Amino acid sequence: MLTLWRINMRLTLEVPDAANVSQTDAQILFAMKLFETDKLPLGKAAEVAGLSYRAFYELLVRYGIPVVTMTEEDVKWEIGNALKPR
Repeated sequence: MLTLWRINMRLTLEVPDAANVSQTDAQILFAMKLFETDKLPLGKAAEVAGLSYRAFYELLVRYGIPVVTMTEEDVKWEIGNALKPR
């Protein structure tokens, strides 16, 4: 069996009370950053966040984090291929 992703790290953070961040919020924010920086794919980041794929996706959209990262050239290529006769 091939394992592409393995998450087995335990992380402990000391966050000042003034930050007013719950453990759940910190976990979600961490997962969002891991996804945003291409450290984890969406599904695995959702697992880290403790959310469903869809809920995590919607959260990324709400915070303006691009879920699909295509360059202008990628979009042109996709459109060109979609318009080719089959």
